[in-house]
Amino acid sequence: MVYAPIPRVCGVLILTCLLDQCYAAVAIGSMTSRRLLATASEISTCVRQAGADVVLPGDSGYEAARGHVFNHRNLYKPAAFIFVSSVDQVQNAVKCAVQLKVGIAPRSGGHSYEDYSLGGRDGVMVVDLGGLNETTLNKATGLATVGAGVRLGPMKLALWKQGKRTIPSGTCLTVGVGGHSLGGGWGTTSRKFGLMSDSIVEAQVVTARGNVVTASAKSNPDLFFALKGAGANSFGIVTRFTFKTFDVSEKVISFSYDYNETQQVNVLKAFQKWGFNAPDDVSASLSEFSTGGNGMSGIYLGSKSKFADVMKPFLSSLPAPTKREELEADYISTVLQNGGYKATDPSSVLGLVNVTYPFVTFKSKSIFVKKNGMSDAGVRAYIEALRRGSGYSILDLYGPTSAINKVPSNVTAFVHRDALYSIQMFTSWEESSDASSSISWIENLWRTARRFSSPSAYQNYIDVQMPLSAYYGSNLSKLKTVKKKWDPSNVFRFQQSIPLS
Repeated sequence: MVYAPIPRVCGVLILTCLLDQCYAAVAIGSMTSRRLLATASEISTCVRQAGADVVLPGDSGYEAARGHVFNHRNLYKPAAFIFVSSVDQVQNAVKCAVQLKVGIAPRSGGHSYEDYSLGGRDGVMVVDLGGLNETTLNKATGLATVGAGVRLGPMKLALWKQGKRTIPSGTCLTVGVGGHSLGGGWGTTSRKFGLMSDSIVEAQVVTARGNVVTASAKSNPDLFFALKGAGANSFGIVTRFTFKTFDVSEKVISFSYDYNETQQVNVLKAFQKWGFNAPDDVSASLSEFSTGGNGMSGIYLGSKSKFADVMKPFLSSLPAPTKREELEADYISTVLQNGGYKATDPSSVLGLVNVTYPFVTFKSKSIFVKKNGMSDAGVRAYIEALRRGSGYSILDLYGPTSAINKVPSNVTAFVHRDALYSIQMFTSWEESSDASSSISWIENLWRTARRFSSPSAYQNYIDVQMPLSAYYGSNLSKLKTVKKKWDPSNVFRFQQSIPLS
């Protein structure tokens, strides 16, 4: 088996780092060709005033720009791609969108599961933030300045090189910092250091009026609250972050344990039981495949001498794994390897800019299992439902001892602070004729999990069928108030953005 987070990572099991394809389009949605040409001309003239590069339908780079997204299920047709390299270019783009009455959407890495990185509808101006790609560590303060268009891989490598530090974040190295951090951002060091959103100290934001403001605990604290968990294209466009960083200079241990398909139920039960008391310096993900394959993997941030004791309660409750791997290495080598890149060639990660993903269409759903876990009946029912289709699940450990759950649910917009683990469900298909059966299967899998867990879901695994209450819970009312203040005209909107009321 591959290292369990790798299905989420990009290079090895592409099932989670999936794709929007490139289809040529002359017309945008229901707009007439005449109106499209007029709009294209207006957009081009307005946006180029600040020096940004513009790619319009019909231009040679248009289809390539559309390919820089993750899910190819929704082939939205943007009115234009605006490639920015400065905050004033973002300001101008927002002002142009308002002036021309055109929708606007930022794109950091293009990993939106519902293709909101393309605006979520036809005819939107997509502001590609890839040119905002600085990562600078202040060694004296331990704070890092990170552009909203940086990919996780280059960011992690830069922080390691500059001071052997990290920001807790995901394993898929092509994911963009912007969307990932603004929706929470779970990663292999999150149980120890918290979510990526928890590490945000300050954000530079372009508002609906085209102004630049700073959001922090002391400056515009209401906006700061909203950005830390609900900030993806609802309140403004974040162009730069300041993050607190954490020391990862010591070696870490990566581990992976594979089990026979007959052990799927027992492994999930063992994962839950172990997760109740697992120390916060160990992360773990459990991969469960519809074919029967299953296994747990993760990273331990403690010493090698203590590792065996940490894993003993889990391993001793199960038969010997069919495959067992434990490797001690420095942090960055582990990150690169688990992300599908050669640890011996870290420079390859620096090329993760404007990534064109393989063509894959998929559907994903998620759910949070609360602190008491699923019942034994729930575990059996879930595995039975999983085995009836084609896909897989990844269970990421949160747990009562984690830094994630130590943050009160009303301190940031990320409300999910009482979960034992999250479940990410995936199915994909190549032929359109398989879409209906694949979607029916994953919907049934989610309903089965829902019977034994909670109505909560993870906003970074966004699903257009889920209500906003699933993502924001008791914080939704406050988020609507923040929306009314900062974006009263609803400039920043998509199917699941925070509404005005």
